[in-house]
Amino acid sequence: LGFLKDFCGLGGSVKGRHWVPIGNKDYSSIVASIPDDIDAIFVALGGSDAINFLSQYEQAGGDKPLIGGTITVDQSVLGSKGRRKDYIIGTPSASPMADNLESKDWQDWKASYKKQFPKGFPSPSLFAYYYYVATKAALTGLDKAKGDVSNNNKKLNRALTKLKLKTPTGVVTLDKNRQAIIDVFITEVAKDADGNLYNKVVKVVPE
Repeated sequence: LGFLKDFCGLGGSVKGRHWVPIGNKDYSSIVASIPDDIDAIFVALGGSDAINFLSQYEQAGGDKPLIGGTITVDQSVLGSKGRRKDYIIGTPSASPMADNLESKDWQDWKASYKKQFPKGFPSPSLFAYYYYVATKAALTGLDKAKGDVSNNNKKLNRALTKLKLKTPTGVVTLDKNRQAIIDVFITEVAKDADGNLYNKVVKVVPE
């Protein structure tokens, strides 16, 4: 919805929208209803939902460029098998992380992740990153509040509000609505020398 708001605000138009339940396996009716006179398809599905849609769209001969939601180009999707892997190369997206960041903090954390999960994805998934940052924030906040969660977490909430958390991709703070403020990476799906798909940094939008 955030993407569509800005896209339409800049003069873009949307030919149709489809809302599907999580865990949907059959996208044939949606694929068949996609009009020909469009420039691209914005996909905001993740996990098996994204894999099922992308597979069925590709198998049906779909050839429209894609714009991926953050979870659509996550390693849980890019790391799957199938012909669709080549189809989504070049798909743009945006995320609080990117697989090929060159910063030492990211490279160190990525190496630590791969050591912990040697049979996992070639690069940390978005969800691994989110859980890591959320857990670090909670533990740091509890430390600053000296473990005091009385009075409806008053001291913990105050600590989190003022927290400037160093993460593998930069510093995270909270705004007045307690929404996370962090650098955003504009990315594009690419293939590395080993044939693995990854999100390549195209541009950094500073916090």
